[in-house]
Amino acid sequence: MRKSLIIVIVSFVIAVLLINQFVDAPSFDDPKEKLDFVLKEKQDDRLDLIYLEILAKDSLNIDYHYGLIINYFSFPPSKRVINEKDLIDIYWNHTDYPDSQANDIGFYCLGLISSMKQDHNNALIYFTQVSNDKLKYLNNSIGRVYSGIKDFDKAEKYYYKAIEAGGNVEGAYSNLINLYYSQQRLDDLYTLLKDRNARKYFPSHLKRYMFLSKYNLIGYFGSVFSYTYQNQNLIGFLGALLVMLCWLFYLRRIDIYEPEKWKHILLIFVLGVIFSEFTFLLSDLNSMFTGFKLNGGVLNDLFYCIIGIGAIEELVKILPVILILKYTKAINEPVDYLIYGSISALGFAFAENLLYFNSYGPHIIMGRALTAVVFHMFLTSLAAYGLMLNKYKSSKGFLTDFLKYFLLAAIIHGLYDFWLMNPIVNRFGMLSMVILVFCLSFFNTLISNSLSNSEFFDEHIYLNRKKLQNYLIYTLSLVLMFQYLAISFKFGHEDGWSSLKNSLLSGGYLIIFISANLGTISIKHRKWKPLQIKLPKFTLKLKHNPNDIISEEFDITSVSKNRDLRRLFPNKGTIIKRETVSENSDWYLFELENKKEILDFCGSHILIKSKNPNNQIKANKTTEVAVFVFLSNDKIEQEEKLREDFLFKGWAKVK
Repeated sequence: MRKSLIIVIVSFVIAVLLINQFVDAPSFDDPKEKLDFVLKEKQDDRLDLIYLEILAKDSLNIDYHYGLIINYFSFPPSKRVINEKDLIDIYWNHTDYPDSQANDIGFYCLGLISSMKQDHNNALIYFTQVSNDKLKYLNNSIGRVYSGIKDFDKAEKYYYKAIEAGGNVEGAYSNLINLYYSQQRLDDLYTLLKDRNARKYFPSHLKRYMFLSKYNLIGYFGSVFSYTYQNQNLIGFLGALLVMLCWLFYLRRIDIYEPEKWKHILLIFVLGVIFSEFTFLLSDLNSMFTGFKLNGGVLNDLFYCIIGIGAIEELVKILPVILILKYTKAINEPVDYLIYGSISALGFAFAENLLYFNSYGPHIIMGRALTAVVFHMFLTSLAAYGLMLNKYKSSKGFLTDFLKYFLLAAIIHGLYDFWLMNPIVNRFGMLSMVILVFCLSFFNTLISNSLSNSEFFDEHIYLNRKKLQNYLIYTLSLVLMFQYLAISFKFGHEDGWSSLKNSLLSGGYLIIFISANLGTISIKHRKWKPLQIKLPKFTLKLKHNPNDIISEEFDITSVSKNRDLRRLFPNKGTIIKRETVSENSDWYLFELENKKEILDFCGSHILIKSKNPNNQIKANKTTEVAVFVFLSNDKIEQEEKLREDFLFKGWAKVK
C-alpha cells in the first residue's frame, strides 16, 4: 500500500508543479468578456467590481447598471465595495445630465434601488420620471413594485407591457408565472405553458406540476428529460462518466467467479438511468396529493427524508434489479444481486451527477464520487441483499425478506439526508459522514457474504485484496486529479490549487477509508457474517492472506550453487495460483517470464514453498523458498499433485 500512496503523491506533486508553471488564469482584454465568462461558468466572483469597471467605459448601457444594482444588493452591507449613499449619488448625478438617455437611467436606477429596499412608494415616483416608457427593465420593475403592494392586476399589466416591448422578457415572464402560481390561476398558467415563448422561463418543478395536473405525461416526461440533459457541458459529462467507470470496474473486479455479460451490465445501467427520472414523478405525486414536503420542522423533515426521499429513491433504484431478475437469467449467484443493484445505482447517480456537475461545476466531482455515489451503491445493494437472502438463506417469504432490507435502506438514506437538510439539526451534519463510514463496513460484509456463498465458488480463484486496494487508491485519486486539472485549466492554477487543498482536507481521508473497507473483502466458503454495527477499518494494512500474492510479479534469484538453478535464474515471474501438494496447501505455482528449453525438466513453471513456515511469501519482501521442478509439462495442470511428482532443486530468493 505504501508504494501505491507514494506513486499517487508523486503524481500530484508533479502535476501541481507543471500546472503552476504553465497554466495561468484566463485573461481578458475586455471586462465584458470577463463578465460573460463569470456568468456562464457560475463562478463565485465579485461581479460588482466587474460592472463598475465596465460602466467606467460604457456608462449608458442599462444592462450593466441593472446588473450592478442587483449584484450590489446580493451582498450584506459589510461586503459591499461602495456604500449605499455613494451609489445613490451616482444616479442622482445621472438625472442632471442633459442627455435624456442618461437621465432615464438615473431615475430608473434610483427606482430600482428603492424597490430593492422594499420602498415601493419612492420606487414608483422615480419610475414615473423615466421618459422612455419602453426602457428595458422598466415595465418589469414597475410590475414587481405593484406585486409588492398586492396590486396584482396592475402588476400583470406591466409584465405584459414588458413582454410586448421586448424589455427583460425573461424577468417579465418569470414574474408573471410566479404571479399566476401565487394566485393559483392554473388555467392561465397552463395557457402560458403552451406558449413556446413563455415555456422556457418556467421553473422545472412548476412545469412538471402543470403537466401532471393536466395528466399530460408526454409533456411531463419531456420536461423531466430536458431538465436533466439539456445544456450539459463537456467537463460535467466527463466527470460523471469517469466516476461511473471507476466504480463499475471495481464491481467487475469483485465479480470473480462468474463475471456478468456486458450486454446485461449495459442493460441494467441504462435502466438505472431511465428509472432515475421516475424519482421526479413519485416526488411530484407525493407533493401534489398529500402536500407532504420539507417545512423545517424536525419530525416532519425526518419522516419526509425517510419516506419522501429515501423510500422513493430506493424504489426507483431497485426496480431495474427486479425486472432483470424476472425477465432474464443473468442473476444466478448471490453476488449478482449486489452487482446489478450497484450498477442500477450507478445509472441513477450518473443522471444525478449530470445535474449536479452542470449546476455547481467541477468543484464537487470528488465529493460526489466519495460520498453520494458509493452511498447509492450500498443502499441499493442492501435492498437487493434482501432478495438474495430470500433465495439463498432465509425462508420468511419474498415480501418479508425484501421489505425488511428495503425499509432499512430507506431509513438509512433518510437519516443521512436529514442531518444535512434540516435547518435546525444541520449543525450536526457530520453525523451523515458517520452514517456513511459505518455503511462502508456493512457493504464489506454484504460483498463478503455473497462471494462466500456463491454456487460457483472455486478454491483456485482468488480475490487479490492488495490489487483491489491499489485499484481504489489509483482510480479515486484519478477522479481527484481530473477535478484538479479541470478547475486549473478553466479558472487558473490558483483556483485549482485551492480546490485541491480543500478536497484533500475535507475528503482526502475518504480515499484511504474507502480503500481500506471495500478493498479487504474476505471470502470464507459457506460462511455468513452477521450484519452488525462494528468499528470500520481505518488503515490500509492487510492481515496476511496466502492468496494475496496470487498474480503478483516477483524477481527470483538462486541461493543454492548448482547448475540447474543457474540455468533457470536470475529470472522474473508471476505466482499463478496456490497449490495443494500431498494435502499441504502452502505451495505456489510460479510461471517464469524467461522460459528455458531444458530436456531434463520443465523450464516454464516451477513450484515454490517458503523455507520457513513462519516467514510467508509476501509482496515487497525478500523470502527464501524451496524450488521444485516439474519433470513433465502434463504435471503442471494436474489437479491432484503429489510430492513425489516433483524434484527438489535447491533454494532461491523471491522479492
